[in-house]
Amino acid sequence: MIKEIFSEEFHLLKKIIEEEDIARNYFILLGLSSDKEVFNKIYGEYEGNVLKAVLFVRKSGLLQFYAPGDFNLDGFAELIFTLNSDKLIGPKLYCDKLFRTKVFTSATEGAYISRLDKNHELKHIHRRYKIRNININDLEEIVELYKKVFPSFSPKDVMEKKLITNRGRGICIEDNNRIVSVAQTDFETKNSSLIVGIATDSDYRCKGMATECTYVLSNILQEEGKNVFLQYDNPEAGEIYERLGYRRIDRVVHYKK
Repeated sequence: MIKEIFSEEFHLLKKIIEEEDIARNYFILLGLSSDKEVFNKIYGEYEGNVLKAVLFVRKSGLLQFYAPGDFNLDGFAELIFTLNSDKLIGPKLYCDKLFRTKVFTSATEGAYISRLDKNHELKHIHRRYKIRNININDLEEIVELYKKVFPSFSPKDVMEKKLITNRGRGICIEDNNRIVSVAQTDFETKNSSLIVGIATDSDYRCKGMATECTYVLSNILQEEGKNVFLQYDNPEAGEIYERLGYRRIDRVVHYKK
C-alpha cells in the first residue's frame, strides 16, 4: 500500500535510510535533517510495518526516490504521473525501473557514487602535508574556499550542526595560516560514512593535497570499521579515488517527464 508519510514519522524514515544506504541518499538525508521544511509531501509503500519504497516531493517540485528492493512499480509510476512535478533525481539502481515505465521521457547521467570497503586495502601514498581536524571556528574560511570551488554546497549552519552533533567531521591542510584544502564526512554511522566537500584552493591545485586529505580521512574511517562512500562529478578526481581503492557502484541520474 502506498500512502502519505507525515512529519511525525520523518525521524523513523531518516533512521531507515541512514542504516540502509547513505551514499545514494545523501541529499534526501540532508532534507530530512534540515531545520527548514524541505519536502512538500512524502509517499511510502508499506508491507505490514516494513517500509519498502519512498517518493519525496520537495517544495521546489523536484522528486527523489528510495527503494532498496522490490516495490510497487506501477503504483509509483501512476502516482508520479498525477503529480505536478516533471523532474526526478536519484540513483540509477532505484530509479531506472521508473524510467522504463515511460513516466519519464529522458535521462541524463550525473555524479558517480563510489565505495571503499572497510576491508579493502587503501593504496598507500607518500605523506607531504601536515593535516589537522577542522572545528567550528574554521567554517567561515571553509565557506569562502567552497565558494571558489563549488556552484552549491551545504551552508555554514548545516556544517556547524554536523560538527556539534558529531554527525560528521573534517580535516584540512593550511598554508600561511590559511586553509587551502579540506575534506569532510557526513551521516557517519557505526558501519559507514560518506566523504563530502573535498576541495582545494585553485592556487594550490595539482599538488596532491585533495588526494592526501581523502587518503587520511579514508584511512581513519576504515580503521574504525566503516565502509566509506563518496560522490563525484569530475572524472579526473574519480581516477584519483579509484587509485586509492574506491570502486564505482552507481550513478546519479536526472530524469525528466
